[in-house]
Amino acid sequence: MKRLLLSLSLLLLLIPLKAQEFLGLPEKSIRTVMAKDFPGLTPDNMVRNDVYRYLKYHSAEDNETWLIFLDDRDRCTGVRITYSSNQYDSKIKELNEKYDPDRDGIWSYRMGRDIISVKVQRDAWFFTVTHVRMQHM
Repeated sequence: MKRLLLSLSLLLLLIPLKAQEFLGLPEKSIRTVMAKDFPGLTPDNMVRNDVYRYLKYHSAEDNETWLIFLDDRDRCTGVRITYSSNQYDSKIKELNEKYDPDRDGIWSYRMGRDIISVKVQRDAWFFTVTHVRMQHM
């Protein structure tokens, strides 16, 4: 049980770092990475949306949900991860350690020639971390 808890904790610490790697990747590659690197997340193919194309994954405990947005060429344009509110402090600390803070609730980093924005939005029961390409140099 301790081993499982430790493994899940390590997985949760790596999630925002991995989200950045999806930007620009095709859907097939994303599905492969998710299956390999995030076995605790299950794909949800039941949701359909006629406006946005996205892949959806969720944890068994429903305390984490990923939406990976795709463009018309099936390439990732952004990642939004929703967490339960009890993970807020640890995720903010992690974001502060990994990325440059721009202002309250927003960080940025460079990925190749792109500037990526990371935004946190907090609600009563959950919060979201969104990675999106802001500028292409």
